[in-house]
Amino acid sequence: MTNVRFVGLFLLSRTEKRALKVPLNASRIVIQGGNGFGKSAILKSIYETLGALPQKIDSRWRAGNVSSALVFEYQGKRYTAVKALGMYALFDAERKLLFSGQQIVKEWGPQLAKFFGFKLIMTDRDGDIVVPPPSYMFAPFYIDQDMGWSRPWSSFQDLYLPDSTRTLADYHSGLRPDAYYEARANLAVDRIALSELEASVSTLRDAIDQIQQIDEGVSPTYDMGEFRAEVEDLVRESETLLTQQREYRREISELHEETHLLQSEKSLLERALRELREEFDVAAALPDEIECPTCGQGYANDLADRFALIQDEGVLTEAIGATNIKLTRVREDEQQKQDKLHEIERSLRRIEHILAVERAALSFNDVVIAAGKTEAAKILRSSLGEKAADAADVRYRVDKHRDTMTSLTSAKRSGEILKFYRALLAKYAFDLDVALEQDGAQSIHRIQAARGSEGPRGLLAYYYAFLQTRVKYATATAFPIVIDAPNQQGQDAVHLPQMLRFIFAQAPADAQVIVAVEEASQGLPADVDIRSYGVQRRQVLREAEFDEINERFSVYTRQLLL
Repeated sequence: MTNVRFVGLFLLSRTEKRALKVPLNASRIVIQGGNGFGKSAILKSIYETLGALPQKIDSRWRAGNVSSALVFEYQGKRYTAVKALGMYALFDAERKLLFSGQQIVKEWGPQLAKFFGFKLIMTDRDGDIVVPPPSYMFAPFYIDQDMGWSRPWSSFQDLYLPDSTRTLADYHSGLRPDAYYEARANLAVDRIALSELEASVSTLRDAIDQIQQIDEGVSPTYDMGEFRAEVEDLVRESETLLTQQREYRREISELHEETHLLQSEKSLLERALRELREEFDVAAALPDEIECPTCGQGYANDLADRFALIQDEGVLTEAIGATNIKLTRVREDEQQKQDKLHEIERSLRRIEHILAVERAALSFNDVVIAAGKTEAAKILRSSLGEKAADAADVRYRVDKHRDTMTSLTSAKRSGEILKFYRALLAKYAFDLDVALEQDGAQSIHRIQAARGSEGPRGLLAYYYAFLQTRVKYATATAFPIVIDAPNQQGQDAVHLPQMLRFIFAQAPADAQVIVAVEEASQGLPADVDIRSYGVQRRQVLREAEFDEINERFSVYTRQLLL
């Protein structure tokens, strides 16, 4: 198993002209600070940079339009992931662009999964095989303060695919390892190929059946070469149409997703417009001099600023109009593709009809009579033999993929993994003073923990038992463990230090651990690096660091704009 190690995080807001450098070059890190001083924003930004979506991103943070860069080490090399200009990108140690993408699901996510060797594939609600977004890669390693201490597998907001909880637990625990999903992906490809070959075989067999039923009452003269060409053309046309049918279905699916993205963009713009209008109404009602409730500094509420708000409203209005135009275009494209798809389906039915019924006057029936049933059948059987042989080869591969998947999910292997996990869970629950329900029979997909302050400690026992199980049985890339605010449900002076000591002492070997707390307690290991951030409440970025970090980002953004 290969481990990723975070090295540093860089945050930049050109809107606020503030920035922040967060060194992460230690194995054990505690980020401490009071509520509202930016601890969670720092941790959430790590995953946002990688294209994952933690729960509850603060609206003020969004308004700052923060770009981010995460430096990390992987397989002995250093890389930088960047989120800027509405794009995601990965750069090498020389800051050269390796790949980038704007859409997380279609562009960035699959490239990042390939880079990290993330083999998980899932089925979406339409039944199509997809690579899940990056949040599925990081799900076991991050405990978000908003949802992660309430129930497992909920620290990210985009775990939307069907049966995500079970799939995540099966994959990351090793119950269904990488090899299982590789076989599943190959199975999906070969099943499509087999379906196409079986369709060709069926078409040829229907043609041969028609030959056997021909009445030899007439025998006009006809060129055998022309008949051969006609049959081959029909089969070839059918295969071409099937290929076009799949392509149009794929394009329709992409247009449907684009429509959804544009609708989301429109909703966001409309919400921003409403907020801007409310801001203008508030500004118009306020006096000419306003005192900031946070820092106490006075600010002028002059007419020019209010006109600037009106100009911003015009920009948003134009953006909404442009989005409406795009929506109309995409919907028209989708309808055109649907119409074309219907034409293809009608053509396929026509070919099936030609090969299934007798034709009048010098038709398929007459051609076969003229050329002779034996010779015609010979031609068709030759093509049928080739297609049938190809289908047999693909069918063999399909069976092998299924056998591989079955062998990797045997009852013996599953029982061994569950036994290891449950033994660790019981031990960790005891260490954290937690009474588990159904002790000894807990599911690996979720945990039934006690209420009150025992709940977060029970979840911590579950997360760590799961991570240790992952180390032993899974082969996928491991990421740093990032834990936000373990002091949940009123942990007392005994249990909170107990949790913090447990987090560092029981972490898997070689795992980097980053924890955000309000106040670092006594008794932490000597190698823990304790750091504080936050200029003041609701301001973690610093004006003094803007120029340096802005220059760093310019190297990345210049390449993204090419």
